Amino acid sequence: MTFEGPSQETVRATAYDLSIKQLVAFAYKMKQLVSIGKSKSYKNYFFREQTTIPTGQSGNAIKGIPRGADLPNAVLTWEQVTSRIEKYGLSSSIDDEDIRMGNLDVRNRTLKRIAEGVAKAVDQDIYDVVIADGGIQTGTLRGGYWDETSAAIIKDLAFMKAQVKAYYDNANEFVCVVNPNVEPYILHYIYEKGAQAQSAGQSAFNGQIGNPAGVNIITSDVVDVSYALFVHPKTFATWKEVMPLETDVSVEKFKGEKISACEYGTTEVHEPKQVVLIKVLK
Repeated sequence: MTFEGPSQETVRATAYDLSIKQLVAFAYKMKQLVSIGKSKSYKNYFFREQTTIPTGQSGNAIKGIPRGADLPNAVLTWEQVTSRIEKYGLSSSIDDEDIRMGNLDVRNRTLKRIAEGVAKAVDQDIYDVVIADGGIQTGTLRGGYWDETSAAIIKDLAFMKAQVKAYYDNANEFVCVVNPNVEPYILHYIYEKGAQAQSAGQSAFNGQIGNPAGVNIITSDVVDVSYALFVHPKTFATWKEVMPLETDVSVEKFKGEKISACEYGTTEVHEPKQVVLIKVLK
């Protein structure tokens, strides 16, 4: 008795799926900074509380509660925030000729571009939603713009850390996302000032270029060239997903194979005070 193994099309579909998912994992820049939540609903909402630490109210102090008295009631305010799931996807085809003749370069570049396209669309949404939130903080330069000799990048990062810690004293990890066009000025400043530079194998995040003042600097072209986005990763926002990235391959005999990648999700900003947006170039 002979057993028929999986077809070549099935083997290739599995390889495409694994390749795209591996590539996209390294392509995400903003998505790696947020937490991931699950959803089964098109319309989602959450309640965002005020960030001010509760203090004693008049006649209702936290300290000095009389013996046998009830504990004071914390006065909190909540805001209901609504979000809707979006669909992100991309497809492309590999011609039959390239498949039969083993043109690996065409195959690899096609898979890479599909992964990069979906990742950038997701990252762009996360960035756009975050900077549009009215609750985020605005940073102020303590020296010149970052491309000027009077720049004080280390000082700027330290003050942005202080801005976040004014609301979240236990915050202990920070990331600053900049456009790739800002990278030369940061690297020049790091080496000129003798600050900690990035070495091979040290990266904690995709696109990381350095860790001055204990802040992980990463680059992403979804960030406006004139700005830097400073965040406390994983807690400032959530990517609420219905479906993580999935792929599909459809075969048309003698024509080629169409490869598609798709995911469903939306961005929710839970802690806007953990975000600082600062203008770093003119």
